[in-house]
Amino acid sequence: MAIQERWLLALLLLNLISIASPLPQTNATFKVGAWGDDASRNNLGVQAQIQTHLYDSLPGTLQYFWVGDDLADGSFIQFGYSLEPGTYCLKGASIEGKFTCSGSTELIQSDAARWQWQYWPNRFKSDYYYGIGPAGSAGNNETWHLYTISPNLPNSWSFILDGRVVSNSSFTVSHSADPAFIIAEGNAAQNVSTTLGPVKFSQLSYFDGTRWNSVNSLVALSYCGTSVACFANSYGAAAIGPNLLLAGSNVPRSQDGSLLWTSGYVNLDVVVHPGAQFFITSALGTEGYNGSAQVGIPKGMYAYVAVSDTVTSTPGVLGLIGGQDRFQQWSGAVSSKNLTVQLLMSSNKTITANWETDATIPLIVVAFASIILVTFAIGATRKRLSETKLREMPA
Repeated sequence: MAIQERWLLALLLLNLISIASPLPQTNATFKVGAWGDDASRNNLGVQAQIQTHLYDSLPGTLQYFWVGDDLADGSFIQFGYSLEPGTYCLKGASIEGKFTCSGSTELIQSDAARWQWQYWPNRFKSDYYYGIGPAGSAGNNETWHLYTISPNLPNSWSFILDGRVVSNSSFTVSHSADPAFIIAEGNAAQNVSTTLGPVKFSQLSYFDGTRWNSVNSLVALSYCGTSVACFANSYGAAAIGPNLLLAGSNVPRSQDGSLLWTSGYVNLDVVVHPGAQFFITSALGTEGYNGSAQVGIPKGMYAYVAVSDTVTSTPGVLGLIGGQDRFQQWSGAVSSKNLTVQLLMSSNKTITANWETDATIPLIVVAFASIILVTFAIGATRKRLSETKLREMPA
C-alpha cells in the first residue's frame, strides 16, 4: 500500500474513534508538509517543534499536525496535535476490525487542541492504536511545543511533549525506512471546504542512536487524493526560514518532491570519460553531462549518478583506428560495478569511472596494415630486382 493510501485509510479509521457522531466513511484526506533529508533515514526517533494554532473547526472535519516515521519493520508512528470536535474515546485500538476503548470518553470542543499519537503495527493493514491527551494539552494559541517520539526500552516507544513523557507504548522499536517528516493533514466530506491551519513547524530532527541531529534539507510533500476541497483550495507548504515550515491553508502549493530549503550545498565531482554521457539526479532534478562535471547537491540528500554510455571510443590515435573503452567500475567516494550509484551528500565527494581499453580492432587494423605494407614492400622489392636484371642483360 502506498503512503498516500495508508494515510487515507488512517483518517477513515480514525473516524471510527468517535463515539457519539462518527464521521462519514466517504471523507477525503489531504496533506501538505515536508520530508527531512535522506540522512534522516534509518533513524531511531524523530522530533519537531509545532506551533499550536487554535481556531474553530467544523463538525465532520479533522485537522492533524504531526511529526512521524515509516519504520523498517512495516509499522508507522506519528505524534502531534489535532482539532476534531466530537465525543471520543481518548485511548483505544482497532484490531482486525474490532474497536476497543481502553480510556475515558470526552466531548472535544471545536477549538480544543489536544496531543495525539497513532501507531500502526503494519502500515499495509488496517490495525492501529492511538491516544488523545486531555483538554488544553496542546497549549495556548501561538505557543510552541516540542513533540518527540523516542525509544524508551528495546521494545517501547515514548511520546514526549516538551520534555515530559505523556504516554508510553509497548510497540516494537525499529529503525525508520524513510526520512522523518512533518505533516499538516486534513479530512473533510467532499463538499466541505475546510480551514487547515496554517501551522508552523520548526527544527525537524532525528535520533541516530547516539545523538539528535537537525535535518539539513526539507523536500515538499503534497497529496490531495480524491479530496475536492483540497483541489479547490490553496493548501501548501513553504519554508519561511532555516528548518522552519509553514503548512496549511493559503500557503503556495509546492510540487511534490521539490526542494523547499537546505542549509547549504556540497560539491559532487564526477569524472567519467571524454566521450561518455552520464546523468546526475538529486532533489534538484536530473541533468545530463559529458566527460566530467562538478554539481552542487543539497546537503544531506542523495545524489544518483548513472553512466549511459558504457562503451565509447578510446581517446587519441587508438580511438581513430577502432579502440574502445568499456566501463568497469566506480572508485573514490563509492566503489561499485553498477552503472548507477547512490551517494549520501553529507560532504564534498568525488567519484571516478574506471575503464578498460579494448584494443582488439586496432590490433587487427595494425596487423592487416602490416600485412599490406609487407606485401607492398615485397612486391616493390621484386619489381626493383626485375628491373635491375633487365638493365644488366646484354643487348
